[in-house]
Amino acid sequence: MSYNPRQITIGGHKYKIVYKKNLEDFGNLDIDKKLITIRGTLNDNDKLETILHEAFHACLALSGLSYLIDDENKEEALVRAFDSLLLPVIKREVKKACFKGRGKN
Repeated sequence: MSYNPRQITIGGHKYKIVYKKNLEDFGNLDIDKKLITIRGTLNDNDKLETILHEAFHACLALSGLSYLIDDENKEEALVRAFDSLLLPVIKREVKKACFKGRGKN
């Protein structure tokens, strides 16, 4: 079974997730429509990472921080820092928590 969530809740707001085969980017966010679009041909791990990447963009927008940044390149750099530095920690710790008690710490 593949990973294809149809929505995600971010800061109490529900975002619809749609998949498009011919999307140029891995994903994108339309904050006004509350819509995340993901390239449908990605593998499950890349889908998860892309959804979380777009969710972080949504967090910046919902918090008002994207207005302070007010520069797409700086915002993308911040989100990519999250992707490469914090996201692996979160995934590793969630995996540990899921296997706790099963002898796989």
